[in-house]
Amino acid sequence: MRRIAILIVAAMLAATALLAANSGTPQQSPGVTGSPIPGEAGYGVDLGLDPTSGKILELLVYRGQKQVQALKVCTGEAVPRESPVGTMDTADYNFDGHGDLALETAFQQGNASHCIWLFDPKTKRFVASPQLSQLTNPRPDPKTRTVISSSKGGCIGCSKQETYRWSKGQLIPVREEIVTQTEMGMSTGGDCGWLRTVREEKNGQMVFVSRDQINSLGQVCLPGQ
Repeated sequence: MRRIAILIVAAMLAATALLAANSGTPQQSPGVTGSPIPGEAGYGVDLGLDPTSGKILELLVYRGQKQVQALKVCTGEAVPRESPVGTMDTADYNFDGHGDLALETAFQQGNASHCIWLFDPKTKRFVASPQLSQLTNPRPDPKTRTVISSSKGGCIGCSKQETYRWSKGQLIPVREEIVTQTEMGMSTGGDCGWLRTVREEKNGQMVFVSRDQINSLGQVCLPGQ
């Protein structure tokens, strides 16, 4: 009877653990201060706030319960906590298998700015990345091992997308696509009021590839030169 009771308790504990794992809610790692950093066992991160304003001054990195770093924000001034501004995120921006840190510092008309720190496995410390921190809406693409920056322009349908690859610790541009409005498109009598220009990297230089007149769906109306 005692053995049956033990088995029932074990099954209940296993079911509870399974529900927690499938809940989608980040779980606090035992013995680690702050939010766990994916890919970095034993590391956690928390917000370092100004005691007066409540704004973010830095990110506090913990190893276990010991603070090991205070990462100053890259903006030169405290970051407000006005979601999505002030939101922390983690991603592998340089595809080395380690979790990196990002703090959203500004958001306007769909364009988000971040302070980003890369984890250095040699020193086991996070290091600021000025290049990544200058990008708008940076997104790592593990399939192509590239970082994509995208932004909305000052007109409806206008945009800019830049793609970068890593080389010796530096981001190198490999593709640029810019969409702007053009009055020429209206002469066709249809929805063709945008011009898409593409440049790509070749032998270390960004060179012109194509320029096409497109509609609001991004479909080519009139091929360019």
